[in-house]
Amino acid sequence: MKTISIRMVPALFLLIGVSPAALAAPIRPPVVATRTVRLADLDLSTVAGAETLYARIKLAARLVCRHETWRLEHECRARAIENAVRDVGSPLLASIHGSATGRTEEVVVR
Repeated sequence: MKTISIRMVPALFLLIGVSPAALAAPIRPPVVATRTVRLADLDLSTVAGAETLYARIKLAARLVCRHETWRLEHECRARAIENAVRDVGSPLLASIHGSATGRTEEVVVR
């Protein structure tokens, strides 16, 4: 089955005024939320197939990127969608994403 994974990209935090004892404590890796998006049932050479996948990617990003602030959530969604579109490698999907984000591209569908 063809799938892609949407994952939250953890934000980097700057540590200011942290004691040496706190830095010596074991560091746990961040929990990264993921969501699998199916695409095997879609024909990405058609506008309908690419638009359906784009809607699935946006939904997965919305479910994965939940933050306390709107800004962090918005940035997480944008990165997750951008990474997923790039990973799929479909010119038509990239064009749909470009149109949605204001970066228009022209793709000829035959």
